[in-house]
Amino acid sequence: MRRTGERWHAGGREHALDAEDVAASDALSARLFHRSGGAASEWIVLTLQGYDYPSLGRCAALADDGRCSVHADKPSICRAVPLDPMLPDRLQSRVLAARRDDAGWLGANCIVETSSTQSAVESSFPIPLVTAGQVADRAALDAYRDALVFERAVWRDAVFASLTDGGQDVRHALSRLAPGGYLTVSIVPVLLAVALVSEYCRTRCLAFIDAQLALIGMNIEAALARRHADDRPATRELRGFAQALERARHALAAMPAPAAGMREDAPRIDAWLADRPDLDTLAA
Repeated sequence: MRRTGERWHAGGREHALDAEDVAASDALSARLFHRSGGAASEWIVLTLQGYDYPSLGRCAALADDGRCSVHADKPSICRAVPLDPMLPDRLQSRVLAARRDDAGWLGANCIVETSSTQSAVESSFPIPLVTAGQVADRAALDAYRDALVFERAVWRDAVFASLTDGGQDVRHALSRLAPGGYLTVSIVPVLLAVALVSEYCRTRCLAFIDAQLALIGMNIEAALARRHADDRPATRELRGFAQALERARHALAAMPAPAAGMREDAPRIDAWLADRPDLDTLAA
């Protein structure tokens, strides 16, 4: 939760959030996220994430030659980078300044302030990101935010409810999260929510579980061959994910087929899960 007067260090400068910054942040958060408690409580962001061994030090989608193996169909969050869809547009210039300072971007020189560069350098960076404080091309930002809104109705509201009603241990874990902290949990609650939408969704969730179990097994086998001590916590967590997926598979296999017409938005959700291009043409 952003607060008026909060200090943000970016680009070697300090920026204090004003009331308009905070209002814009709260408005976007109310559309995308969930509150952990009352009106003054922190926001909780529920998103899917790739999970791999930290010791590898690279995105799991990178090919052996260092290029993105899913570039043509990369997720909308990747398309939005280096902007951050989870922060309001008025703060995107600060996002870019912070990225320039980040160790992960050090030496890349792919983000420049054209006001402080010579024309020869400007011509090497033909894609404007933020101009006069305004996002120049908001297509990627909007696509990711729209996806979060859509997924909120499909699974994020249901998963948030299951977490907050998930017993004392879950509530205690959530309450211990510091601002900016995170908690990694299995994707199983998402699959259980999506599988209830339609028979097609249930079938796709079962296929996803089988693929994930195979991938987890392959990754654990590779980690054991590496014999890297730092891999052990991730191996334990992946084994826990595999056990949860096995239980979910049995539960979904025994689940009665969802009744047709139970959800009016089922055709749109089916199209979303199939990654079909007709998704946008279906009624919301």
